[in-house]
Amino acid sequence: MTTKKSTDEGQEGICPKCHNKMDIVSPQHYDCPHCKQHYLEQYICPICQQSAQIVKGCGAINYICHTDGLISSSKVIFHYLPE
Repeated sequence: MTTKKSTDEGQEGICPKCHNKMDIVSPQHYDCPHCKQHYLEQYICPICQQSAQIVKGCGAINYICHTDGLISSSKVIFHYLPE
């Protein structure tokens, strides 16, 4: 796994159920080897609590909210939905 980003709701790649590190299956798809659960990663704007979009380019990763614009990567909320 690459870097972990702390948020108010949790950390990137951390299982919301058992709080152990998850395995990356593909971009935005995670498996928890402890819970045997599959998760879909979503990004949430910390201001309006709406879904945000990830934008990757030239080695940079940015998050954009359609309402509030650019979101600092240190403030984006990572949310995991069971698949």
